[in-house]
Amino acid sequence: MMRRFFLFNPTNEMAIANGQVSYMPPAHLKQFENDLAALPWLMANENDIILVPEGKMESLSHLAQYDLKLPRLISGPEDINNEGINELWPEPWGWSPAVYRSFKPFNDFIDSSWQTHPFNKWDENHKQLLSRETGYELLKTIKNIKTASPGDFDLIFLPEAPMVIDHEADLSKILESMAPPAVIKTPFSASGRGLYRIRNSQDNPEKSPWVKGMLKRQGKVYIEKMLCKVQDVSFQFMLSEKEINYCGHNFFYADPSGQFAGCAIGEPVINSQILADKTVLETAIEQASTLLGRGLKKMNLSHNYWGPAGVDGIFFKHSDGRLLLQPCLEINLRHNMGMANIFFKKKLHPEAIGSWQTGLFQKEEWKKFCHEKKKSMPVILCDGKIRHGFLPFVSPENPQLFGAWLTLK
Repeated sequence: MMRRFFLFNPTNEMAIANGQVSYMPPAHLKQFENDLAALPWLMANENDIILVPEGKMESLSHLAQYDLKLPRLISGPEDINNEGINELWPEPWGWSPAVYRSFKPFNDFIDSSWQTHPFNKWDENHKQLLSRETGYELLKTIKNIKTASPGDFDLIFLPEAPMVIDHEADLSKILESMAPPAVIKTPFSASGRGLYRIRNSQDNPEKSPWVKGMLKRQGKVYIEKMLCKVQDVSFQFMLSEKEINYCGHNFFYADPSGQFAGCAIGEPVINSQILADKTVLETAIEQASTLLGRGLKKMNLSHNYWGPAGVDGIFFKHSDGRLLLQPCLEINLRHNMGMANIFFKKKLHPEAIGSWQTGLFQKEEWKKFCHEKKKSMPVILCDGKIRHGFLPFVSPENPQLFGAWLTLK
């Protein structure tokens, strides 16, 4: 039986931009990867394996009392040396030149069919495929589909292609060509990083060291008009050699800087007046999933990539007061929190409502936070599945700076 072999490396896009097989993320992001190394358990099952640092081998022990189909944690090949396993299927959070180094010690355990995978080794063509360029290609593709059948997608809004800047001298053209609010995006970013917001003329990108530095390191930046956001949403697909399957949608939250802040379980906590008509919400999601599915097939994306694909979008308030959906801000050809949430919700009671999130803590504060929350919000089961309460996603006893947890009403 093939076993998925997970590795949590959410800094993969920074590694792609760096291009070195020896890439190491900044210390605080490496800490994030280490502290939450077991997080792929959200979408894994009891046949899967997750690679974690040696000090994180007990990250899931507090979850053993629940029927969550937990995967096995290992820290090195010595943990499976005597078991005759040769059926591992690499599943990093995301691909980069550097990630192959992590899997190399396990080469003897990798399933032989892995050699047919488009990413069985790094190819320079992968860099553009995994960049923001693919998202803009998808946007162009679905725009053509919508133009041919406008009546089928009346709740979908698709903007014009972004402005592209590839020389520092041209940064002055941004405010001349596009009135604020706008946002600058880099070709490679992760979880909302790689964004620079132009809220007014004071946020002049021509004077920003960050924009200039990113332009120098990544070669170009993209500028888009900023929409009046109501709610973030993502659409999750799984691509294989033979088919593209739609897995569902996910509502998620971002902090004021645009970085990922958590996922909704059940209905999202958003402006109830704007979203009072659930029919509009459901119809827009159906239109978007259909449009995106057609676009992915038309692009033949599965010829070059197999695995999860998350397309981020936003519900926004149009100038005429209507609620519309821009379904294609970007595509992430990697595992992502939205896909994890879709599979995780299957482990919970179907009527569970709440959210989960990640956060940064001061030393020892994670343990204190978990103790207090578990005391005030104990887990309650219904039909053998978690229905209410607080649940840490990684060990509440580990001394760590980053945590992830579930809160159900």
